[in-house]
Amino acid sequence: MNKENKQMLERVKQKISISNFEEGENIIMKKGKKNLLRPVAIACITILSISGVAFATTTFIRNYFGKNTSDGVDTAVNNGYVANVETEYQKADGIDIKVDSILMDDFNFDMNFSVKLSDKYNINDFGDIYDFEDLRIVDETGKLVFDTHNLIKEGDKMEDHYQGAYSFLPTKISDNEIKVSLSATGNQVAFPKSKHLTVDFTKIKTSKYIEGETIDTVYEGNWHFEIDVPEEFYNRETTIYKVKSCNENGIDINKINATLSNTAFKISIPEIQTNKIDYELLKTDRPKSIYDKIALQKEYVETSDGKRFETAKRSDGDGGYSLPAEENKIINYYQTFNLTKYDATDNLKVHIFTNKGEEIIIELEKSK
Repeated sequence: MNKENKQMLERVKQKISISNFEEGENIIMKKGKKNLLRPVAIACITILSISGVAFATTTFIRNYFGKNTSDGVDTAVNNGYVANVETEYQKADGIDIKVDSILMDDFNFDMNFSVKLSDKYNINDFGDIYDFEDLRIVDETGKLVFDTHNLIKEGDKMEDHYQGAYSFLPTKISDNEIKVSLSATGNQVAFPKSKHLTVDFTKIKTSKYIEGETIDTVYEGNWHFEIDVPEEFYNRETTIYKVKSCNENGIDINKINATLSNTAFKISIPEIQTNKIDYELLKTDRPKSIYDKIALQKEYVETSDGKRFETAKRSDGDGGYSLPAEENKIINYYQTFNLTKYDATDNLKVHIFTNKGEEIIIELEKSK
Protein backbone atom coordinates (compact mmCIF):
# COMPACT_ATOMS: atom_id res chain seq x y z
CA MET A 1 0.00 0.00 0.00
CA ASN A 2 1.48 3.38 -0.98
CA LYS A 3 1.75 6.36 1.33
CA GLU A 4 -1.24 8.14 -0.19
CA ASN A 5 -3.54 5.19 0.42
CA LYS A 6 -2.21 4.76 3.94
CA GLN A 7 -2.87 8.41 4.64
CA MET A 8 -6.40 8.10 3.32
CA LEU A 9 -7.05 5.12 5.55
CA GLU A 10 -5.64 6.97 8.54
CA ARG A 11 -8.18 9.73 7.97
CA VAL A 12 -11.19 7.48 7.52
CA LYS A 13 -13.38 7.92 10.55
CA GLN A 14 -16.37 5.78 9.78
CA LYS A 15 -17.93 4.83 13.06
CA ILE A 16 -19.97 1.66 12.76
CA SER A 17 -21.06 0.53 16.19
CA ILE A 18 -21.99 -3.10 16.43
CA SER A 19 -22.25 -4.34 20.00
CA ASN A 20 -21.18 -7.89 20.69
CA PHE A 21 -23.54 -10.67 19.82
CA GLU A 22 -24.00 -11.99 23.33
CA GLU A 23 -27.55 -12.88 24.32
CA GLY A 24 -29.50 -10.07 25.90
CA GLU A 25 -27.56 -7.25 24.25
CA ASN A 26 -28.59 -5.10 21.31
CA ILE A 27 -26.98 -5.49 17.92
CA ILE A 28 -26.73 -2.02 16.45
CA MET A 29 -25.67 -0.99 12.97
CA LYS A 30 -25.58 2.69 12.24
CA LYS A 31 -23.69 4.73 9.68
CA GLY A 32 -20.67 6.70 10.80
CA LYS A 33 -20.43 10.28 11.99
CA LYS A 34 -17.41 11.09 9.86
CA ASN A 35 -15.78 9.52 6.88
CA LEU A 36 -12.95 11.36 5.22
CA LEU A 37 -12.19 10.13 1.71
CA ARG A 38 -10.28 11.79 -1.10
CA PRO A 39 -12.74 13.09 -3.75
CA VAL A 40 -12.19 12.84 -7.50
CA ALA A 41 -11.42 15.80 -9.73
CA ILE A 42 -14.05 18.45 -10.36
CA ALA A 43 -15.08 19.51 -13.86
CA CYS A 44 -16.41 22.92 -14.94
CA ILE A 45 -20.00 24.17 -14.87
CA THR A 46 -21.74 27.10 -16.57
CA ILE A 47 -23.67 29.38 -14.22
CA LEU A 48 -26.24 32.16 -14.47
CA SER A 49 -26.00 35.03 -11.98
CA ILE A 50 -29.25 35.96 -10.23
CA SER A 51 -29.04 38.69 -7.55
CA GLY A 52 -25.66 37.61 -6.25
CA VAL A 53 -26.53 33.92 -6.42
CA ALA A 54 -25.69 31.82 -9.46
CA PHE A 55 -27.74 28.80 -10.46
CA ALA A 56 -26.46 25.95 -12.61
CA THR A 57 -27.76 25.97 -16.18
CA THR A 58 -25.80 23.21 -17.91
CA THR A 59 -25.35 19.51 -17.38
CA PHE A 60 -23.52 19.03 -14.16
CA ILE A 61 -20.62 16.70 -13.49
CA ARG A 62 -20.54 14.22 -10.64
CA ASN A 63 -19.08 14.99 -7.21
CA TYR A 64 -19.65 18.75 -7.16
CA PHE A 65 -19.73 18.61 -3.37
CA GLY A 66 -17.16 15.85 -2.96
CA LYS A 67 -17.12 12.11 -3.26
CA ASN A 68 -19.37 11.51 -0.27
CA THR A 69 -22.49 13.13 -1.69
CA SER A 70 -25.11 10.79 -3.12
CA ASP A 71 -26.51 10.08 -6.58
CA GLY A 72 -29.64 11.90 -5.43
CA VAL A 73 -27.67 15.07 -4.76
CA ASP A 74 -26.00 14.71 -8.17
CA THR A 75 -29.43 14.40 -9.82
CA ALA A 76 -30.66 17.53 -8.03
CA VAL A 77 -27.60 19.54 -9.04
CA ASN A 78 -27.91 18.26 -12.60
CA ASN A 79 -31.40 19.77 -12.58
CA GLY A 80 -30.09 23.16 -11.42
CA TYR A 81 -30.73 22.71 -7.70
CA VAL A 82 -27.47 24.34 -6.52
CA ALA A 83 -26.37 27.93 -5.95
CA ASN A 84 -23.05 29.67 -6.39
CA VAL A 85 -22.55 32.11 -3.50
CA GLU A 86 -20.38 35.14 -4.18
CA THR A 87 -18.68 35.86 -0.85
CA GLU A 88 -15.42 37.76 -0.41
CA TYR A 89 -12.22 36.02 0.66
CA GLN A 90 -11.59 36.28 4.39
CA LYS A 91 -7.86 36.42 5.17
CA ALA A 92 -6.06 35.02 8.21
CA ASP A 93 -2.38 34.11 8.56
CA GLY A 94 -1.85 33.68 4.84
CA ILE A 95 -4.93 31.47 4.40
CA ASP A 96 -7.73 33.07 2.37
CA ILE A 97 -11.14 31.38 2.40
CA LYS A 98 -14.50 32.09 0.79
CA VAL A 99 -17.78 30.20 0.39
CA ASP A 100 -18.31 29.15 -3.23
CA SER A 101 -21.59 27.25 -3.38
CA ILE A 102 -24.34 25.73 -1.28
CA LEU A 103 -27.23 23.30 -1.47
CA MET A 104 -29.95 23.08 1.17
CA ASP A 105 -32.65 20.46 1.32
CA ASP A 106 -34.53 18.57 4.01
CA PHE A 107 -32.01 15.73 4.09
CA ASN A 108 -28.82 17.25 2.69
CA PHE A 109 -26.82 20.36 3.43
CA ASP A 110 -23.72 20.91 1.31
CA MET A 111 -21.26 23.79 1.12
CA ASN A 112 -18.06 24.36 -0.87
CA PHE A 113 -15.19 26.51 0.38
CA SER A 114 -12.28 27.84 -1.70
CA VAL A 115 -9.00 27.97 0.23
CA LYS A 116 -6.03 29.93 -1.18
CA LEU A 117 -2.58 29.69 0.38
CA SER A 118 -0.06 32.52 0.30
CA ASP A 119 3.61 32.05 -0.56
CA LYS A 120 4.11 31.37 3.13
CA TYR A 121 2.92 27.80 2.55
CA ASN A 122 3.87 24.94 0.26
CA ILE A 123 0.67 23.13 -0.60
CA ASN A 124 2.41 19.74 -0.45
CA ASP A 125 3.63 20.46 3.10
CA PHE A 126 0.35 22.05 4.21
CA GLY A 127 -1.42 18.70 4.50
CA ASP A 128 -4.96 17.59 3.66
CA ILE A 129 -7.70 19.71 5.23
CA TYR A 130 -10.09 17.39 7.03
CA ASP A 131 -11.93 19.62 9.47
CA PHE A 132 -12.95 23.19 10.27
CA GLU A 133 -12.81 22.26 13.90
CA ASP A 134 -15.18 24.78 15.50
CA LEU A 135 -17.38 25.61 12.52
CA ARG A 136 -20.87 26.82 13.42
CA ILE A 137 -23.70 27.85 11.08
CA VAL A 138 -26.86 29.60 12.31
CA ASP A 139 -29.73 31.19 10.42
CA GLU A 140 -31.48 34.55 10.64
CA THR A 141 -33.56 33.42 13.63
CA GLY A 142 -30.52 32.20 15.55
CA LYS A 143 -31.48 28.58 14.92
CA LEU A 144 -28.58 26.17 14.56
CA VAL A 145 -28.22 24.71 11.06
CA PHE A 146 -24.92 22.91 11.56
CA ASP A 147 -21.94 22.66 13.88
CA THR A 148 -19.04 20.25 14.11
CA HIS A 149 -19.18 17.62 16.81
CA ASN A 150 -15.90 18.99 18.13
CA LEU A 151 -17.90 21.78 19.75
CA ILE A 152 -19.60 19.35 22.12
CA LYS A 153 -18.04 19.62 25.55
CA GLU A 154 -18.74 18.03 28.91
CA GLY A 155 -22.07 19.19 30.25
CA ASP A 156 -23.41 20.24 26.84
CA LYS A 157 -26.91 19.21 25.85
CA MET A 158 -26.98 17.19 22.64
CA GLU A 159 -30.18 18.85 21.47
CA ASP A 160 -28.29 22.15 21.27
CA HIS A 161 -25.97 20.73 18.61
CA TYR A 162 -26.27 19.29 15.12
CA GLN A 163 -27.20 15.64 15.54
CA GLY A 164 -26.48 14.29 12.09
CA ALA A 165 -23.35 13.12 10.33
CA TYR A 166 -20.92 15.07 8.17
CA SER A 167 -17.60 15.06 6.35
CA PHE A 168 -15.06 17.54 5.00
CA LEU A 169 -13.33 16.51 1.78
CA PRO A 170 -10.45 18.41 0.12
CA THR A 171 -9.63 18.63 -3.58
CA LYS A 172 -6.44 20.26 -4.86
CA ILE A 173 -7.34 22.81 -7.56
CA SER A 174 -3.91 24.33 -8.25
CA ASP A 175 -0.51 24.78 -6.62
CA ASN A 176 -1.99 27.18 -4.08
CA GLU A 177 -5.73 26.48 -4.07
CA ILE A 178 -7.86 23.80 -2.42
CA LYS A 179 -11.59 23.21 -2.57
CA VAL A 180 -13.10 21.86 0.65
CA SER A 181 -16.55 20.27 0.45
CA LEU A 182 -18.73 20.04 3.54
CA SER A 183 -21.45 17.39 3.25
CA ALA A 184 -23.95 16.92 6.06
CA THR A 185 -26.77 14.40 6.15
CA GLY A 186 -28.32 11.76 8.37
CA ASN A 187 -30.06 14.27 10.61
CA GLN A 188 -33.22 12.85 12.18
CA VAL A 189 -35.05 16.13 11.65
CA ALA A 190 -35.22 18.22 8.48
CA PHE A 191 -32.80 21.07 7.99
CA PRO A 192 -34.46 24.44 8.68
CA LYS A 193 -35.79 26.54 5.81
CA SER A 194 -33.32 29.32 6.42
CA LYS A 195 -33.20 32.63 4.51
CA HIS A 196 -29.81 33.77 5.77
CA LEU A 197 -26.78 31.91 7.11
CA THR A 198 -23.93 33.11 9.33
CA VAL A 199 -20.84 30.91 9.07
CA ASP A 200 -18.00 31.13 11.61
CA PHE A 201 -14.88 29.10 12.39
CA THR A 202 -11.39 29.76 13.76
CA LYS A 203 -9.50 26.47 13.35
CA ILE A 204 -8.48 24.46 10.30
CA LYS A 205 -7.13 20.94 10.85
CA THR A 206 -4.87 19.23 8.35
CA SER A 207 -3.00 15.94 8.25
CA LYS A 208 -0.03 14.64 6.32
CA TYR A 209 1.73 11.31 6.19
CA ILE A 210 5.46 11.39 6.97
CA GLU A 211 7.62 8.30 7.31
CA GLY A 212 4.85 6.03 8.50
CA GLU A 213 3.24 8.56 10.82
CA THR A 214 0.24 10.85 10.40
CA ILE A 215 0.96 14.40 11.54
CA ASP A 216 -1.97 16.70 12.40
CA THR A 217 -1.63 20.48 12.29
CA VAL A 218 -4.06 23.18 13.43
CA TYR A 219 -4.09 26.59 11.69
CA GLU A 220 -5.89 29.39 13.52
CA GLY A 221 -7.64 32.50 12.21
CA ASN A 222 -11.03 34.17 12.18
CA TRP A 223 -13.21 33.33 9.17
CA HIS A 224 -16.73 34.81 9.06
CA PHE A 225 -19.32 34.76 6.25
CA GLU A 226 -22.84 36.12 5.75
CA ILE A 227 -24.87 34.30 3.09
CA ASP A 228 -28.29 35.07 1.65
CA VAL A 229 -30.02 31.80 0.86
CA PRO A 230 -31.86 31.58 -2.49
CA GLU A 231 -35.63 31.30 -2.37
CA GLU A 232 -35.62 27.88 -4.03
CA PHE A 233 -33.95 26.47 -0.92
CA TYR A 234 -36.07 28.04 1.82
CA ASN A 235 -39.34 27.70 -0.12
CA ARG A 236 -38.63 24.09 -1.02
CA GLU A 237 -41.49 21.62 -0.89
CA THR A 238 -41.45 18.16 0.62
CA THR A 239 -43.83 15.48 -0.65
CA ILE A 240 -45.44 13.16 1.88
CA TYR A 241 -46.25 9.54 0.99
CA LYS A 242 -48.75 7.42 2.88
CA VAL A 243 -48.80 3.62 3.04
CA LYS A 244 -51.34 1.71 0.96
CA SER A 245 -50.28 -1.79 1.95
CA CYS A 246 -47.51 -3.88 3.47
CA ASN A 247 -46.91 -7.63 3.29
CA GLU A 248 -45.45 -7.70 6.81
CA ASN A 249 -48.14 -7.94 9.50
CA GLY A 250 -45.72 -6.80 12.18
CA ILE A 251 -45.55 -3.24 10.87
CA ASP A 252 -47.99 -0.56 11.99
CA ILE A 253 -48.40 1.23 8.67
CA ASN A 254 -49.89 4.27 10.41
CA LYS A 255 -46.52 4.95 12.04
CA ILE A 256 -44.43 4.85 8.87
CA ASN A 257 -43.02 8.22 7.84
CA ALA A 258 -42.07 8.58 4.15
CA THR A 259 -40.99 11.85 2.56
CA LEU A 260 -39.55 12.96 -0.76
CA SER A 261 -37.36 16.02 -1.35
CA ASN A 262 -35.26 17.45 -4.16
CA THR A 263 -32.32 15.24 -3.20
CA ALA A 264 -33.63 12.10 -1.52
CA PHE A 265 -36.46 9.79 -0.53
CA LYS A 266 -36.47 8.89 3.14
CA ILE A 267 -38.53 6.31 5.04
CA SER A 268 -38.65 5.70 8.80
CA ILE A 269 -40.31 2.76 10.56
CA PRO A 270 -40.38 2.85 14.39
CA GLU A 271 -40.78 -0.92 14.80
CA ILE A 272 -40.90 -4.03 12.65
CA GLN A 273 -42.08 -7.22 14.38
CA THR A 274 -40.88 -10.10 12.22
CA ASN A 275 -39.59 -13.65 12.42
CA LYS A 276 -37.58 -13.12 9.25
CA ILE A 277 -34.31 -12.39 11.03
CA ASP A 278 -31.80 -15.20 11.47
CA TYR A 279 -30.33 -14.46 14.90
CA GLU A 280 -28.21 -17.58 14.88
CA LEU A 281 -26.55 -16.28 11.74
CA LEU A 282 -25.97 -12.93 13.41
CA LYS A 283 -24.22 -14.63 16.33
CA THR A 284 -21.70 -16.47 14.21
CA ASP A 285 -18.17 -15.16 13.82
CA ARG A 286 -18.03 -11.98 11.78
CA PRO A 287 -17.71 -12.69 8.07
CA LYS A 288 -15.31 -10.91 5.74
CA SER A 289 -17.81 -8.07 5.74
CA ILE A 290 -20.50 -7.83 8.41
CA TYR A 291 -22.84 -6.50 5.75
CA ASP A 292 -22.88 -9.94 4.12
CA LYS A 293 -24.82 -11.39 7.03
CA ILE A 294 -26.60 -8.57 8.82
CA ALA A 295 -30.16 -7.80 7.75
CA LEU A 296 -31.52 -4.96 5.64
CA GLN A 297 -28.68 -4.36 3.21
CA LYS A 298 -30.40 -4.76 -0.17
CA GLU A 299 -33.12 -2.16 0.04
CA TYR A 300 -34.37 -0.26 -2.97
CA VAL A 301 -37.35 1.93 -3.86
CA GLU A 302 -39.28 1.32 -7.09
CA THR A 303 -41.33 3.85 -9.05
CA SER A 304 -44.51 2.86 -10.87
CA ASP A 305 -42.71 2.98 -14.23
CA GLY A 306 -40.33 0.25 -13.06
CA LYS A 307 -37.23 2.32 -12.24
CA ARG A 308 -35.19 1.28 -9.20
CA PHE A 309 -33.31 3.61 -6.90
CA GLU A 310 -30.74 2.24 -4.49
CA THR A 311 -29.80 3.46 -1.04
CA ALA A 312 -27.70 6.61 -0.93
CA LYS A 313 -24.70 4.63 0.41
CA ARG A 314 -23.17 7.64 2.03
CA SER A 315 -20.95 6.90 4.98
CA ASP A 316 -22.15 9.99 6.82
CA GLY A 317 -25.57 8.88 7.94
CA ASP A 318 -27.86 7.60 5.18
CA GLY A 319 -29.45 4.79 7.17
CA GLY A 320 -29.61 2.88 10.40
CA TYR A 321 -31.57 0.50 12.63
CA SER A 322 -31.29 -1.65 15.76
CA LEU A 323 -31.88 -5.37 16.28
CA PRO A 324 -32.67 -6.25 19.90
CA ALA A 325 -31.34 -9.76 20.35
CA GLU A 326 -33.78 -12.69 20.42
CA GLU A 327 -36.88 -10.50 20.05
CA ASN A 328 -37.72 -10.85 16.34
CA LYS A 329 -37.83 -7.09 16.14
CA ILE A 330 -36.22 -4.29 14.14
CA ILE A 331 -36.46 -0.84 15.71
CA ASN A 332 -35.71 2.70 14.61
CA TYR A 333 -35.28 1.69 10.98
CA TYR A 334 -34.62 4.54 8.58
CA GLN A 335 -33.11 4.68 5.14
CA THR A 336 -32.31 7.35 2.55
CA PHE A 337 -32.63 6.49 -1.14
CA ASN A 338 -31.37 8.19 -4.31
CA LEU A 339 -34.89 8.81 -5.62
CA THR A 340 -35.58 12.54 -6.01
CA LYS A 341 -38.62 14.59 -7.04
CA TYR A 342 -37.31 14.64 -10.60
CA ASP A 343 -38.01 10.90 -11.11
CA ALA A 344 -40.75 10.25 -8.57
CA THR A 345 -44.18 8.88 -9.42
CA ASP A 346 -47.45 9.05 -7.49
CA ASN A 347 -47.02 5.43 -6.35
CA LEU A 348 -43.87 3.83 -4.94
CA LYS A 349 -42.76 0.49 -3.54
CA VAL A 350 -40.06 0.10 -0.91
CA HIS A 351 -38.32 -3.30 -0.90
CA ILE A 352 -36.48 -4.51 2.21
CA PHE A 353 -34.63 -7.84 2.44
CA THR A 354 -33.77 -9.50 5.73
CA ASN A 355 -30.71 -11.68 6.23
CA LYS A 356 -32.94 -14.72 5.65
CA GLY A 357 -33.57 -13.43 2.15
CA GLU A 358 -37.20 -12.65 2.98
CA GLU A 359 -38.67 -9.59 1.31
CA ILE A 360 -40.77 -6.90 2.96
CA ILE A 361 -42.69 -4.79 0.44
CA ILE A 362 -44.30 -1.49 1.42
CA GLU A 363 -46.58 0.18 -1.15
CA LEU A 364 -47.02 3.94 -0.89
CA GLU A 365 -48.97 6.67 -2.62
CA LYS A 366 -48.50 10.41 -2.72
CA SER A 367 -50.67 12.29 -0.26
CA LYS A 368 -53.09 14.67 -1.92
